[in-house]
Amino acid sequence: MSRAPMRGALMRKFFGISAIFLIALTSGAFADAPTKTYAELVAQAESGDPATDYTALRMAFVASDQYDGYMSDRDDELKPAWDASQAKDCAGAIAASDKVVKKYFMVTLLHMMRQRCCRELGNTEAADREFAIAKGLLDSVLKSGDGKSSETAYVVVTMSEENLVEGWFDLDQQRQSLINKGGHNYDLIEGPNHKTGEHMAIYFNVDAMFGSLLKKFGAKREGAQN
Repeated sequence: MSRAPMRGALMRKFFGISAIFLIALTSGAFADAPTKTYAELVAQAESGDPATDYTALRMAFVASDQYDGYMSDRDDELKPAWDASQAKDCAGAIAASDKVVKKYFMVTLLHMMRQRCCRELGNTEAADREFAIAKGLLDSVLKSGDGKSSETAYVVVTMSEENLVEGWFDLDQQRQSLINKGGHNYDLIEGPNHKTGEHMAIYFNVDAMFGSLLKKFGAKREGAQN
């Protein structure tokens, strides 16, 4: 089910070799509560403000009413934009994605696609802004850990982010294990590197996503009881 090979190639072409230096082996990405709302931070990012805190943005998304940890970057609402992009219809891709970018603002691949199309259409300012958003979101995930153990797991808040990291490292997912350890929930994703065949194992902290499931099913149970 993994789309890692396609994503890995796309991301490397998009970000370039300098991205190697973006990975910081730190943990506790969400140690501090955000001081701005999700809407405020989205607006700041859209304005092109280089001071935008993308970790705070991701945490604010989790705290917002819009949060859904299992949001899909292949949702039917995004399909027209993806299809237009694949058909090299950049004007159509931008027009279609304009309609849904607010809802799917946390899908990094959407901003990558918009950056490429804006660049092809000659809108350099918009392309630079989309690049900054995509880079900021990816950097935030990569700086949250190194994925080599549960203690240093990447902190992800959506399945889209988990897939993004798999693609970044060219991991062809063949096995997924859910681990509960120390009161936290982790996804352990294993499989060969698409290029080298070397076995890889990446840990993801999925506490936020589990929280969204509990909230969703808890609400359903409450509604059923009423």
